[in-house]
Amino acid sequence: MALKAKSYHKFIASSAAVALVATAVSPASAAFPFTDVSDRYKEAVTYLVEEDITNGITKTQFGTSSTIKRVDAAVMIAKALKLDTTNVPDSGFTDVPDRAKAHVDALKAAGFINGKTATSFGSSQDITRGEMALILAKAYQLSGDTNDIAFTDVASRYKEAVAALVANEVTFGKTDTSFGTTDSITRGEFALFLHRLADEAEVPAPEVTGVEGLNANQIAVQFNTEMNAEQAKNTSLYSLNGTAPAKAELASDKKSIVLTFNSVEGKDQVLVVNPIESLQKGKDGESLKTEKFTKVFSYKDTVKPAVKSTSYSNGTITVEFTEALSTIPTVARVNGESVTAEEGEDAMKVEIAYDLEPSESASLYLAGAEDQANEKNEMDLYKGTVTAPAKDTNRPYVTGVEVTGQNTAKVTLSENITLNKIDAILQRGATQTDVVLKEDTKDESGRTYTLDVDLGTDEMFKGDSTKETFTLYVKEGKMTDDSGDTNEEYKTELTFEKDTEAPKLVSAQVSADGEKFEFTFDEALEVEGADPAIDVRDADNVKWNVIDGETGVKTGELNTYQVDIKADAEGGDNKLEPGSYSVTIPANFFTDQYDNATAEVTHTFVVGEEEVVTEEDTEKPRATVESAGNVFTVTFDEEVTTSATDLKNYRLDGEALPEGTDIYFNGPSKEVVVITLPAGSVNIGKKGEGVPAILTVSDVSDKAGNVINKVNLEVDIEDNTPATITKVEELNKNVVVTFSEDVILKTAAGIEAVDPAKVFEIKVDGETVTAKDLREVTDKPNQLQFTLDNALDGKLTVEVKDDQEALTDENGVVVK
Repeated sequence: MALKAKSYHKFIASSAAVALVATAVSPASAAFPFTDVSDRYKEAVTYLVEEDITNGITKTQFGTSSTIKRVDAAVMIAKALKLDTTNVPDSGFTDVPDRAKAHVDALKAAGFINGKTATSFGSSQDITRGEMALILAKAYQLSGDTNDIAFTDVASRYKEAVAALVANEVTFGKTDTSFGTTDSITRGEFALFLHRLADEAEVPAPEVTGVEGLNANQIAVQFNTEMNAEQAKNTSLYSLNGTAPAKAELASDKKSIVLTFNSVEGKDQVLVVNPIESLQKGKDGESLKTEKFTKVFSYKDTVKPAVKSTSYSNGTITVEFTEALSTIPTVARVNGESVTAEEGEDAMKVEIAYDLEPSESASLYLAGAEDQANEKNEMDLYKGTVTAPAKDTNRPYVTGVEVTGQNTAKVTLSENITLNKIDAILQRGATQTDVVLKEDTKDESGRTYTLDVDLGTDEMFKGDSTKETFTLYVKEGKMTDDSGDTNEEYKTELTFEKDTEAPKLVSAQVSADGEKFEFTFDEALEVEGADPAIDVRDADNVKWNVIDGETGVKTGELNTYQVDIKADAEGGDNKLEPGSYSVTIPANFFTDQYDNATAEVTHTFVVGEEEVVTEEDTEKPRATVESAGNVFTVTFDEEVTTSATDLKNYRLDGEALPEGTDIYFNGPSKEVVVITLPAGSVNIGKKGEGVPAILTVSDVSDKAGNVINKVNLEVDIEDNTPATITKVEELNKNVVVTFSEDVILKTAAGIEAVDPAKVFEIKVDGETVTAKDLREVTDKPNQLQFTLDNALDGKLTVEVKDDQEALTDENGVVVK
């Protein structure tokens, strides 16, 4: 019996609703990740992702304007229809890849598709809007009146299908007279089509759809509809093990509530959410409430605290973190100068006393902050900027910029503005590039914008360069707030560092349902290898085949890959058999978004009779450090391998150790490593005093192969880069010498000038000449001046004497 369109829509909608409740996405994963999806497509794209019909082409790009191959469209339609893809007859097409074969076979068996020939589906060809109309009209059993369409580009073969789509409001054509029949359909258009077809006929009752621990103190409760703001903040409606939260806040989307407790960590805790009013109305106009919700909640906080925003006011820099801290940053620097961070007005904020001029931008470095988890999580190193407001604080301005990737940055504003895009300019050398700052829709404050530099890696980093500095300009008048005030011109320097590190394995475990092996890496994965290349063997050396269709990137976790060796059986036991399994994923199987390929990964899993547990690790090496004068002595608590003398396993302030760094074991026990930075590699920190910095140690293994947990160790570094002469200028016997940085001339008390011969070798045409009155230049701390005794009558050269000690830079390093 043929299904009517409306009833078929209702069936699809009900299935979607059930799936949504079952998968209950967290606020973190529900935050919309795609930067190329406009409001027109957002709801449709969200539907496709939440229903696991498709993901983006990258973690931040859905590919809205990209075309779709016939094979990919087939997979998405089969998933949207929830077709049974098991035990379907072979379609006979020989050009369909293994990943899509079952879906294409199911569509062919149902009579929804045909191939280009009896043996060719045309998998790699773009699907056109006309072809899509034919498939969707058949699959959803739609009908319409061909007399109602006025398109002039629809051939008779497509007329009924196009009329059906228009009649059911699935599409409306490119223009009033053009359907675009032969045009390739885009991913954005396709998302709209499928979403309209799956549009729900009935709205489900308000209910809790998910609960997620955000950090050591907060739980997010997610709903399937918008909630009443007044009711949402009533803390008496919630409890965790009988204790009400200190605070309840409704998120900006009005569909999730963040509950703040003293602690949310623990096992088998009871979370209760009592009935709460939603904005949804019943038949008689009454506000509908959720049912009472109870859940056994277990949580261990592994989320690192991060800088949320920076601001400046009246001599104080305020840094707000994403969660409450137990330890404030132990290392803080502003413009390279060591400063002290103090506790702020609450546990999420720290304050730094520092003076900035109006509109002045300063570099900000922070490290060492820890959250309030039972097992403390330490922040990643923060390198950003903080900007003082303009004199007219009613005008919107940039408060800070943080580089977040090799071509991305986060820009934070002082207030909300009326635009979701800001035109800006990025300049390197004499070359200027127009860029756009786009509003970060995941940030509820509405004050965060993202910069994505659309240059290829080869253009971004020329030749062997791994670091490039640009100047970001936001011209006056490019930002307008709700009061009509516009910004002053803003500029700051941004240094991007090339990502040359491949994804690294963070953990390996059996999935919570006991059905798959999971490998979690430190960044999102792009799959390059074929699943059959994964080698799985049990303790008896029996090789297990990987189930291709059930192995892949975990839904909602782009950095986790799941390996399945047991085919799903409806109603059967799909859990892994008890025993020991060695799983090897070959080298180059994954890359990150910058094409850095992974090394081979091998892990042994132990699957128990009653529960699934990973094999317990043996003791991992630990490290401590002592530092003096740019020499770091790293001591391990056991003998380690030569991995400890590999410079790649250390980073200083988040960057590779400078070229020329010396590293060695200081004895045959192989427990102590000495690292010496080369001359000319550090340009901050007073000589003999230094400033705090962070030495990161990772990937060092002991003799048993146990790898150290990445650790940040505090060290002191000091300036070892002497200032150098960059320019010599002469006019009427007066000579001005310019240096690469600010310098200090040591003079006797009460005397402003010294004999130039104490500092310089001064020659004309190679012959030494005399001069007098060497002194500093007013308001130009990187310059000195002196006067020649005689008029210049040849080529002047000025060089710093090797043995001079009267001239240093600001950190006390003798000028060379």
